[in-house]
Amino acid sequence: MTPTAPRVVTVCLLGFGHAARRWCEITRDRETTLAERHGVEFRVTTVGTARHGSLTSSAGLSPGELLSLADGGGGFPEPVRPGAQLIAASGADVLVEATVLEAGGHTAIAHLEAAFAHGMDAVTVNKGPIAWAYRRVRDAADQAGRRLRFEGVTMDGCPVYNLVELCLPGATVLGFHGVVNSTTNFVLDAMADGSDLDAAVRAAQRAGFAEADPADDLDGHDAAAKVAALANVLMDAGITPDDVPHDTIRGITHERLQSARSRGRRLRVASSAQRQPDGGLATRVQVVEVGPDHPYFDVTGSSSLLVLQTDLMGDIEVVERDGLLTQTAYAIYSDLLTLYGRG
Repeated sequence: MTPTAPRVVTVCLLGFGHAARRWCEITRDRETTLAERHGVEFRVTTVGTARHGSLTSSAGLSPGELLSLADGGGGFPEPVRPGAQLIAASGADVLVEATVLEAGGHTAIAHLEAAFAHGMDAVTVNKGPIAWAYRRVRDAADQAGRRLRFEGVTMDGCPVYNLVELCLPGATVLGFHGVVNSTTNFVLDAMADGSDLDAAVRAAQRAGFAEADPADDLDGHDAAAKVAALANVLMDAGITPDDVPHDTIRGITHERLQSARSRGRRLRVASSAQRQPDGGLATRVQVVEVGPDHPYFDVTGSSSLLVLQTDLMGDIEVVERDGLLTQTAYAIYSDLLTLYGRG
């Protein structure tokens, strides 16, 4: 039997930060596996960045060729262009939205809607559209007959949305709770060991899981966005991060942390949503103290944990140990295979 040639899937890539670059590396290193096992080949026709130029190529570049071009010239050869222009020029099958999160998610939302209008599917690791406008972008995709995947917006590439969609048919998510911001795990433990806040943040940045601007992590905005995304998708909440009360860890003292440590306990930033008897939804991001018998106690470093509370399966606990850049990039990789892979 003559082998079937792989399907060529063209990609419009907006954002070329660490996650997008790592996706290129993963895809480059697995080209043969992708072709032979999954029947797909990815080629990038358009790249857009905020500061390092853009690229359009009607033939498309392989992810490996794209990396070589970016590394060889320190960026891309064409001027920075608005995302909507690049989407229109791309002729791509799918948009990969990997731009930086902004309050309100307006730019990323516009990118997804433009992609659907141009007949493209979309994958996003930017949590903005799902946290602020899930119903809107979901409906836009449905009306255009396109598909939207977003596994990477909450726990890197750890399956949460796919788990519920594909493995829990007929079950209802009644609530959830967990530790979904790993930067705060690291910072709180480092401070309990005697570090000050700034030094702990710098160490987290060197380790690769804290952003250059750590405010979203430290002040609870990132966790609130993840609560909103989870509640919107799994519980049809229709909320935004602004609806989620959230704590900051900036005022936590060494004395409080070391007191907990002396009693064999730890502080964690807990995120939750719970359906109320009247049908309302209670959400919260708060600092809690936990002991060794609590599931949050062993969530350290870049790990994360989520407990889904369901009507038919009871509580389901999902744990990601030591999630870093590869796991985030895997979310893009796996979502693309969900859309286009042969199996």
